[in-house]
Amino acid sequence: MTSSIKPKPGLTFSLVTVILLAAGSVTFSAEIPQPQVAQDESLNGQRNDPPPPGAAHFEDCATLYPLLYWTNAVQDGVFPIKPESSTDHFDVYCDMTTDGGGWTVIQRRVDGRLNFDRYWADYKNGFGRVEGEHWLGLDKIHNLTSQNSYELYVELQDWEGNFAHAKYGAFSIGDESTDYTLNIGGYSGDAGDSMELNNGMKFSARDVENDGHSSRHCAQFLSGGWWYNNCGISVLNGPYYQPEDYHGSNTGVGVDWYYWKLSHYYSLKATKMMVRPQNFIRKL
Repeated sequence: MTSSIKPKPGLTFSLVTVILLAAGSVTFSAEIPQPQVAQDESLNGQRNDPPPPGAAHFEDCATLYPLLYWTNAVQDGVFPIKPESSTDHFDVYCDMTTDGGGWTVIQRRVDGRLNFDRYWADYKNGFGRVEGEHWLGLDKIHNLTSQNSYELYVELQDWEGNFAHAKYGAFSIGDESTDYTLNIGGYSGDAGDSMELNNGMKFSARDVENDGHSSRHCAQFLSGGWWYNNCGISVLNGPYYQPEDYHGSNTGVGVDWYYWKLSHYYSLKATKMMVRPQNFIRKL
């Protein structure tokens, strides 16, 4: 596959969309691309500034895609959305080019600058910056995936420049009262199904244990929040290791997707998780 996990230069926008939806007409324009800023400890969450005109019309990146398509402006970038059950709009990174586009990115690792060994509140609210490494936030992911039937695309990159992917035809999570229980199934792809054990599991973080392991706190042991099942065979939020700092089992499990490398001791270079409605149609 030819897609790249790293953000494309020049395609990161701040409050990108100014949309006027009038009777029988659609107009699109975007602000000038802004320089990327350093990683932050908390994600830009619900915005306090007034929403851009039209932001409330887009529940996810898939509903935005037709506008970009009609205006010949299909590109990856940061856009404001407002899922049905959200009280306000928030920024997300839209992947409009991978596998037909329309994807809302919910997780990304690319260079290890951001610490993913965090507490429940951080995973609930989100952290990082959507134009770089980030976790969108369990509340936002729930709001996204509860408004339609969604699929998940997981893109992986190793240190040799190879890419692989795992696509799941069904993906959603419950709200906090369920501890964000995961519903996932319908695997296809070439990375192997390393989330087959996670279906039906509650989320765990450093200070909340829902992993089903009798003697080990998996989120602490593997240093990242995830839907652990007796720890399991994947953790894309594990510690990020540069090759010179990683010595396999002597170092521990890093960014792990077992069935691609058939080992828990190959820590990946980059990951991207993104969601899209099952009924998305690329070209109208």
